[in-house]
Parts: sequence; C-alpha cells; structure tokens
Amino acid sequence: MKKRFAVVFVLLVSYAVFLAPGGENGGGPTFPQLITGQFEGVDPLVTAVFSMLGIYPVIFALLLIPKDRYRLPAWPFVLLSFGLGAFSILPYMAFRGSRNKETARGPRLLHHGITHPLLLILLLIISIAVYLVGIAGSFSAYGEAFMNSGLVSVMTIDFLVVIWLTYYILRYDWQLRHTWLTFIPAIGPLILILWRNKLSVPHEKLD
Repeated sequence: MKKRFAVVFVLLVSYAVFLAPGGENGGGPTFPQLITGQFEGVDPLVTAVFSMLGIYPVIFALLLIPKDRYRLPAWPFVLLSFGLGAFSILPYMAFRGSRNKETARGPRLLHHGITHPLLLILLLIISIAVYLVGIAGSFSAYGEAFMNSGLVSVMTIDFLVVIWLTYYILRYDWQLRHTWLTFIPAIGPLILILWRNKLSVPHEKLD
C-alpha cells in the first residue's frame, strides 16, 4: 500500500465530512442545479471547475487503463471516478499493489483507441471551451461560493487532488518528462499524451 494516497484519501474524506464550509447547500449552487445545467446565478468559474471534474475521469481512463498491470484492476475505479473523482482514484492508487501482469488488462485495440489523437484533440477542444467559460468568472465570487457552499468547497479540493494524481501517474507510470504541464488543468496532461504519441513511443517501453 502506498501510504501517501491513503493519507490524502483520509484527509479528503475528513474535509468533506467535518470541515467543508456551508453545510449541505449554504446558499450556494447545489449538485442537481449543476448536473442539470441550470447555471443561472452560478459564477462561470464555478461552472468551469465543475465541468473540468467531468473531463478528468476520461483522462484517468486513458492514463490508467493502458497501464493496468497491477494486482487490483483499474477499470472499476475509473468508472466510479465519473461520480466520485479523486474519492475513487485515491483508494486504487493506495491498494493497487505491485505489477503482476506482463501486459495490461483488456484488448490492445482499446488501449490504443482511448489514447487516439482524435479523442485527445476532442478533449482538448472541450477543455479550451471550459477555459473560455471560466474566463468570464470572478475569483472573488468563487471564493464566496467556496465559503458558502459545501459542494463548491469539496469539489475545489477534489479538483486540486485530481491534478496532483494526474501529475503522479504521468511522471511515475508513464515516465514522461515535462510533467509540470499537468498543473495546467486538463490541457497540460492532454498535450503531454499527444506529444508522447507524436514521438511514437511504444507502450511496452513505458511499462
């Protein structure tokens, strides 16, 4: 078990349960309001961060599934991340164990398909659109929402954790350089994977 991920998971859960401001709603945006696209009255920066959390599960799929050679399979945790974000990926990273397979689980066609440049470019376009939405937002309004809404406060911490997880996976599982780019949300890791594909580095050399 990698203790750092277990510790971060405990801290994240503790924050969500005991420390997040705003109670259930706190006068801020609610989950049904965001999930149904009712963004009226919601700061665009809040909308952008929420939307980014919808992109990252796809990024986790294309990062973890082609490297799924560990004792614990990755795909159930990737599926759960579409609703739970880092709350799902952290336990996988903590308990996945050592590599015990010569090749990754699943068909190679799937591995190549989910890292296909067309999918990556589509995700990049979506990410850029989300950035354009966020530009219209206000940091002060976001800060107010953070302090008044339990949803916004928890999803903000979750957002920071998924960025760190992406950095770790690309640096240590994929063994890529320039992983500082992962701190550019969504766009950074997608550019790194596109660049890796351009260099035509075989999957086997990265395992």
